[in-house]
Amino acid sequence: MSFVEDALRSQAEVWQKVAEKTSQISGRDFPHENPKRILICGVGSSHHAARLIGYTVHRDKSRPRLPVVVCSSMEIGTEVIPQRTDWVFGITHRGKTVATLEALKQSKQAGAFTVMVGAYGLERPEYVDFLMKTCESEKVEPHTVAMTSAVCAVSTFLLGSKAREDWETMVAIPSPNLEVLQRRLGKGPTIVVGEWEGEWLARECALKVMEMARIPVRAYGTEEFFHGPHLVHTEEDRVWQVSHVRDIRGQEIKPAYRFDIHGSTPLAWVPALVEMQWAALAVATNLGVNPDA
Repeated sequence: MSFVEDALRSQAEVWQKVAEKTSQISGRDFPHENPKRILICGVGSSHHAARLIGYTVHRDKSRPRLPVVVCSSMEIGTEVIPQRTDWVFGITHRGKTVATLEALKQSKQAGAFTVMVGAYGLERPEYVDFLMKTCESEKVEPHTVAMTSAVCAVSTFLLGSKAREDWETMVAIPSPNLEVLQRRLGKGPTIVVGEWEGEWLARECALKVMEMARIPVRAYGTEEFFHGPHLVHTEEDRVWQVSHVRDIRGQEIKPAYRFDIHGSTPLAWVPALVEMQWAALAVATNLGVNPDA
């Protein structure tokens, strides 16, 4: 069994531990005054995780109406200017992403409260006020459980007990049958599309297929796809789609494979992401590529 497959089979149990430990974070570790904004940033999969956290928090109608700004780490200090009344969460699994560390440093210089979200064993830089630990450092680069555990930790912290309960029930999500996925998915996609949460699932799926199976994949939001890229779409393209009820133009796409987001709860997208992670592994297996390499 590859390290990737082993991580996928164990990640629901990891979420339970992450949710439990995050819910035990003391309020004494954070400022007494609530922030006026929450900024969440990252690069690559960490940026995708940040986007999914943003949608998760937005979908929870019971939370106080507090602006949550999500962006690439590269945008902190340029498009997004941190302020003294902000809490800034920078996601970096191994604590080595230069752009994210710089974003946290600039935020601290602006007077914001800074939180680094990453694996166990990281050292807290002087410009980081709090280190939010997620899971053990992943053994290989295609970060799967690291990405989902970051979402689990921050969403549980921001939304409280309801999110914790939802993450703990995710252990009931069955692992997809890898052999069935192998038969259905063949050589994998050339394009992945989706909208809302689905767009960031699509981008994460494309990245995972590239990392595990070493094939080029394009990813688009649905509206983005119909504003140019569809003009060079050919019958040879294999399109995977993330189906979302709010995706107005989604029915115009005829996908080779579709991932469905069922339900309207804040974390309804999680099963689709899990299936996508397994799909990337299935394609790598079909192509004879070692996903751990």
